[in-house]
Amino acid sequence: MTLMTFTAKLHRLPTNQKVSSPFRRARPRVIASVALGLMGASIGIVPAQAAPLNYTVTPWGAGLSVSPAADVSSGSGLSPAQLRWLLARLKSPVAPEPVILKPVVPEPVVPEPVVPEPILTPAPLPVPAPAPVPAPAPIPVPAPVPVPVPVPAPAPAPTPPSTVGIPNESNTGVPAGTALTVHWGDLIITEASTVIDSLDVRGMVKVEASDVTIKNSIVRGRALNGPMALIGNLGGYRNLRIIDTELFPSAPSPDFQGIYGYNFEATRVNIHGVVDGIHLTGGNVAITDSWLHDNLHYDRDPNQGGTPSHDDSIQIQEGSNILIDGNRLTDAWNASVQVTQDRGGVSNLTISNNIVDGGGCSINLAEKAHGPLHGVVVSGNTFGRNTRVDDCAVIAPSTTKVLMSHNYYTPDDTLVEVHQG
Repeated sequence: MTLMTFTAKLHRLPTNQKVSSPFRRARPRVIASVALGLMGASIGIVPAQAAPLNYTVTPWGAGLSVSPAADVSSGSGLSPAQLRWLLARLKSPVAPEPVILKPVVPEPVVPEPVVPEPILTPAPLPVPAPAPVPAPAPIPVPAPVPVPVPVPAPAPAPTPPSTVGIPNESNTGVPAGTALTVHWGDLIITEASTVIDSLDVRGMVKVEASDVTIKNSIVRGRALNGPMALIGNLGGYRNLRIIDTELFPSAPSPDFQGIYGYNFEATRVNIHGVVDGIHLTGGNVAITDSWLHDNLHYDRDPNQGGTPSHDDSIQIQEGSNILIDGNRLTDAWNASVQVTQDRGGVSNLTISNNIVDGGGCSINLAEKAHGPLHGVVVSGNTFGRNTRVDDCAVIAPSTTKVLMSHNYYTPDDTLVEVHQG
């Protein structure tokens, strides 16, 4: 048996025959060394010179004895003592521990700390001074636009008094807000188609031309030496128009009359403070929507021979085509409408839609020497009971035929009948 075969058998010993040894931990290396040494010995010995070894192998329980037949030469690489120790170890029943080759873990190499090079912060570049911002061009201030001076609104045209309802101070005479121009002294109109507008006449007005208009004015009169009218058209010039005008004497006396004459229209006039409001000496007259009130009355009127005044709202001496419509006729002591026919006959007289009150009888139709009146119509009037003669709204001779319709007393709506006189 060769040494290598022997050594291999030694490695196949059962583990239960392994004997502990204080050198157990070193055994693997020793066995390896011995094996290597033996191998070296067998390799280093020249076969011709090598002396055979005789080994007596006994069972493992009886131990192992090796009897060298000859001394081992130094060519084996082992000394006699080493061989004896090896033989002694070979006789041990303890199986060699497997060689556990542990990987050699290299010690970690701790790298030298790398000191970072300092980062050099570049010196800040000088910040260029900002270019100066050019000042904005001044915003041109527009030249102030001249504020237009407001044109004063023209004075509103005078509002004609309302024609609705009972005539009174609000819907007759000069319209509210009318600016009047004072005219001192008498006003004598001699030019046709003259218009008198918005005057405050401090004197008398005498018409001596046709187609004259007097409107939005007041006539106050002056001191008188005998009877005279504030507006006189005794010549009967045609188409005289008196509109929205007030007649009121500033110095009342028994001589004042309102309107005297004929051939005229009186619309929304306010007449007061005179003996007779309107005194007709002819026809072709229309008196509408007017207020005749508060007549002057004297118990001893010098123009009546010292007897009481015969004051009337409207007195008619003669004429034809006379309309009295939509008026308010009050406060006359003698009569609201007095027909005397002192100068001539009266015909085609219409008295309609008026408010009538006062007097001995409110409407007094007298014939005198000119006989009966013709074409008299009294309709749609409202009569008060403030008459000196009881229930005497209309009085007329039986020979004068009066067409009566829809005339009532107020406030009881009793039908008015003509008194015979």
